[in-house]
Amino acid sequence: MSDPQVTSAAQDFSKRNVSVNAPTRLHFGLLAFGNQEGRNFGGVGLMLKKPRIKIKAKSSDCFNTTGIYADRLTEFAQMWKDYTKADKLPDCTLKVTKAPPQHVGLGLGTQLGLSTAEALQRFTSNSGFSAMERAIVVNRAARSAVGTYGFEFGGLIVERGRLPNERISPLECRMDFPKQWRIALIRPEGGSGLSGESETKAFTDIPPVSQRTTDRLLDIIQTQLLPGLTANNFNQVTDAIEAYGHLAGSCFEAVQGGPYNGRLLNNRVSWLKKIGVRGIGQSSWGPTLFCFFESKQAAKEFQHSILDDGSGQQLIVDIVKPDNRGAFIGYS
Repeated sequence: MSDPQVTSAAQDFSKRNVSVNAPTRLHFGLLAFGNQEGRNFGGVGLMLKKPRIKIKAKSSDCFNTTGIYADRLTEFAQMWKDYTKADKLPDCTLKVTKAPPQHVGLGLGTQLGLSTAEALQRFTSNSGFSAMERAIVVNRAARSAVGTYGFEFGGLIVERGRLPNERISPLECRMDFPKQWRIALIRPEGGSGLSGESETKAFTDIPPVSQRTTDRLLDIIQTQLLPGLTANNFNQVTDAIEAYGHLAGSCFEAVQGGPYNGRLLNNRVSWLKKIGVRGIGQSSWGPTLFCFFESKQAAKEFQHSILDDGSGQQLIVDIVKPDNRGAFIGYS
């Protein structure tokens, strides 16, 4: 495993522009929370080729941010300055040139933060951060570290959860995901999942996950999901993802009203099951749902034939590939 790939030769860093191109992610669910002594959080997720987060640091007379999410870039840039103890922020313009909507379950906040830290570090030096240090710089991975490791390595990420004395959960396993398989992302136009203070409060309102449940989730990973990936067994992998997500989501029933977040999403999952698609789940807090297809053709047929689910919401359906590469860096 190596640092995010550099796409062109580094130049004199005082005279170059830096771009960071990062994947988004699906999060299948957490392993544990509320454990006073053992590991908390942890979980499984998959990096996606689309949508992407693209950030550019371009030389300018002074530091500034512009475009969408400019305020968040400024916040992350200040964290980078505080961590590196730089005298000032570098003379560059930071701009997001591509990004999905925020709070739809695709991990935008983490990828924005990691991309900002990496862009500024590469703009001012000839090397970047390690995966764990990058997350510490911008104060990410307090709960999930899937996006932290996925930025670095791509693929399917399993992280075991962190002990009370650990800042970030260690990486348990990383595997390539079959590149010929496709993922359908299904979300309503508008709408968002929990984030920020609402998300933090939710964790105080939810009963701790029992050890029995955590053990069952680990068993699904170890005896079904990972062996299925090794064997390239589509049905085994998608059965495991769906079972894992349903059980992990059931731990949040007190705030979600079911394994999925709210009546509409629970009904939508039931509707997808009736259609007969496989590997159905909710990414993070939603509202993005996902399912898997063994080929591009099967995924496109689903996309073109999907009907009204009766919710009254306009659905956006995107067909995407898994990302086994992680973020990459470009210089110009």
